[in-house]
Amino acid sequence: MTPDAIPTPDAAGIDALLAGHALGDLEEAEREQLTMLLRERPELRQRLEEFSTTLELLPLALPATAVPPPALRRRLLQPSSRPGPWRLWLVPSLLAVGLLVLAGELHQTRQQLAGLQRQLAPAPPLADPRLLPLQAVQPGQKAVGEVLVTGNRSHNLLTLSHLPPLPPQRTYRLWATVAGRTVGCVHFVPNARGEVAMPIPLSPTSQASAVSVSVEGDPNGPVPRGPMLLTSSL
Repeated sequence: MTPDAIPTPDAAGIDALLAGHALGDLEEAEREQLTMLLRERPELRQRLEEFSTTLELLPLALPATAVPPPALRRRLLQPSSRPGPWRLWLVPSLLAVGLLVLAGELHQTRQQLAGLQRQLAPAPPLADPRLLPLQAVQPGQKAVGEVLVTGNRSHNLLTLSHLPPLPPQRTYRLWATVAGRTVGCVHFVPNARGEVAMPIPLSPTSQASAVSVSVEGDPNGPVPRGPMLLTSSL
């Protein structure tokens, strides 16, 4: 395929190619297309590095998914002393279905990675390290924490303790106040001791004048709708 025969993708298509490269699932034609783009637009190499960083943080922004019971895997892989005819077609069928599911999950993950990267603002200039302490909104609450703006190019840090247990179907959500607007950050669930210690994307917390934590039913809502538990603006 000649370079003239490769169509130029739009912005969403470029993000999908960068996401596929970070995931390592590009097809040959897509690799050729990305190679040409990087040759014509060297500035995309920085975006490529940003996608790799975003991939490391992607699990923090995605809901947890259930995994098949270990016993099921053992049953499927365990050899039978008396294999019946059904096993001759069932195992290949299960493998085929598994490959289809894996392909679908790779495609979905690539789209999620591209979508998350588009949500993140371009990496800002290195910020001076600073601390945004979080205090409980209501008197008598013990929850405390902080957002550390690290000043590096990869991530900031969120640390919390003494968080109360969450009600069913609820999650904690971190918010940042940037230029007077409240912007959603990561959502998370603490461990059994009510503690959280996790890296978070640079944007928007590096630009934040204040941060807060609320209890939400929708982990990806555009604005806080649940009760506010912690804030740095007291």
